[in-house]
Amino acid sequence: MATLPTLEAVASTYNTPGSKSPMDALEAYREYEREWANSTLGSHAISTRMELPRGRIRTWESGGKPDVVRGVETARENGWLECDNDSLAFEALNRLVAGVFSGGSISDEHFTPSFSAPDERVESQVRGDLELLGAGCRRVMSNSGNVEEFRPESDASVLGRVLVAMGTPAGQKTNVKRLPSYLYGSTATEQLRHDFVRVYVSNRAVDRENRSFHQINEQRSDRYLDTLAVLIEDVTGIEAWRSDRMVLFRDHALDELDLA
Repeated sequence: MATLPTLEAVASTYNTPGSKSPMDALEAYREYEREWANSTLGSHAISTRMELPRGRIRTWESGGKPDVVRGVETARENGWLECDNDSLAFEALNRLVAGVFSGGSISDEHFTPSFSAPDERVESQVRGDLELLGAGCRRVMSNSGNVEEFRPESDASVLGRVLVAMGTPAGQKTNVKRLPSYLYGSTATEQLRHDFVRVYVSNRAVDRENRSFHQINEQRSDRYLDTLAVLIEDVTGIEAWRSDRMVLFRDHALDELDLA
């Protein structure tokens, strides 16, 4: 059974100056805890043995931890790390990933995720998933000050990093070229793909009046739009296709997504 997001993927979202990589920083702290935290050696002796700056060891002796360590520990304690792909936690994370792709964002500076909710059904889904994950939910005004958004009440930065580790873009989304890889291969259950498409359509689909189809307008690459159209058709069994900067699908798809 596939488990995501991986520890390595979450760790990779952190900047760790003075270490070759976030995993090196994580492993160094683990070695300190395992081998030296309870020893009688002083910081100078430990720094010599670990080949690390003495100041870093003294910080650890005072209870400090690298940000990557705190982040990974928080993700694990909350049940957001290495989830089974058929677990309730992973299903909630998947819906939040879809929410960012289709109607939200993640700050590329602080990794705080924000979610839009065009109607009560989407708001209920966002609130429910954030609460299921133990992050809570608060309503805020967007940075522009003219749109309401929903954000986690606690551990927002860590949750954002978890979503990024699952393939969600941070910052601008116009350059996104593909959907998350976990929607394909051994990780992709029928439920995950169905939920992803349902959230996406709930956020983005617009009814073409006097027509028999809906459309999703996206300023994304041709490859992205092609992939999205294929996923919608695969999940619903209803024809979907791409036009210029949009994906269109027959109205019957809403029945298959329980959105009619």
